[in-house]
Order: sequence, then structure tokens, then C-alpha cells
Amino acid sequence: MNVLITGTSRGIGFQLTAEALAKGYSVIAVARKTEPLKSLQADYSNTLTLVQADINSPDGIKAIKAAAEKSGTIDILINNAGIFKKGETKEDLLESFEVNAIAPFLLTKELLSFVRKSKTPRVIQISTMMASIQDNTSGGSHAYRASKTALNMLTKGLALEFPEVSFQLVHPGWVKTEMGGNGATVEVADSAKGIWKLIDTSDVENSGSYRNYLGEKLPW
Repeated sequence: MNVLITGTSRGIGFQLTAEALAKGYSVIAVARKTEPLKSLQADYSNTLTLVQADINSPDGIKAIKAAAEKSGTIDILINNAGIFKKGETKEDLLESFEVNAIAPFLLTKELLSFVRKSKTPRVIQISTMMASIQDNTSGGSHAYRASKTALNMLTKGLALEFPEVSFQLVHPGWVKTEMGGNGATVEVADSAKGIWKLIDTSDVENSGSYRNYLGEKLPW
């Protein structure tokens, strides 16, 4: 099983990578800084490929695509890389949309030819409960919320255009990471295990679904 994961240098992305390697999968781990992944490479030198790349740059996309070409087939693509901007400036909004919605959409489009070669093609977008319009009762975090809502819509569109691929939108929980902050309630390992369980049970019949790491459906 060939897996490509973005945003793997820490937190959920790192743990998703570790879980995939433990399963015996071959992993292309993408990160702007790959040094933290060297600890995994020591144990999985034959199944872990590190790609130092920024998903929001043309050169980064080229590097990722080159790694995919060497692999030939991508069975599972996990778009995990993202940012959380607390501000409300034009710059915050633009950067949030670029990284959280546009970059994963364009990367998915670039890699779909490799994903569609798989017998069980799956694309996983790490979204958030904060992207739910129905659930938004507090406001705030506008750039983050709106950019992830855009990701949800873009992914839903891809699910309709490519019915042979299983697309999943996943809320990882409020995870104890640098992004999650001190108040977070979900352990990184628990989130990653839940996400992998969801991935392993996903298929084209539930493509386009929006669920949390426990597999529960979320309101749009």
C-alpha cells in the first residue's frame, strides 16, 4: 500500500506517518522541514521517502509529483498540512485559503492520475468541525473556518466528479498539538488511530462524507 501524507514533521501528520509505517505501508512523507522525520527513517529506510517541499509553491508541487511518479501508484493521499490564523486581515484570509483549501485541492488534482491507478483509491482531507456552518455558534477564527469550509466544498465537488475515488473529510478532534493549544482534549495517538480506522473502512459508497476521527457524521 502506497501512502502520501503532507504536513508530516509534527503532530497529527507525524503520527499518521508512524502508524502507516507500522502497518507495513510505504510512505511518501512531505514536510517543509524533514529533519524531525529522520528518527522514523532510521527504522523504516526501505519504506519511508522524505520530500522536503512547500505544498503552496510550484516547486513544491513538482517535487511531490516526482516522488509520486517514482512510486507509480498512490493508494491513499492524506492532505494534512494546514495553518491556523487568528487574525482577520486580508493577508490572513488569503494565506489561509491558499494553504488550507487551494493547495490541497491543486495537489489532489495533480496526483489524481496516480491515485486512480489504485484498486482502492482514497483521498483524505484533514478538515475540522470548525468548518461546519451549522455548528458555528460562536463566530471568530474567520480565516480558518472559512478556508476549511472551502476545502469541504472543493472536496465534495471532486467526489462527484471522480466517483471511482473515495474522498473523505475528517475532523481529527481537538488534538493536543502546537495548533490545538493547551486546552485540547484528544491525544495525538488516539486521533491518528481513529483516522486510520476511518481510512481503512472508507470506500466509494461513503465518498464525500464529513466525519470526525471516531467515524461520526458531522453537520455541514
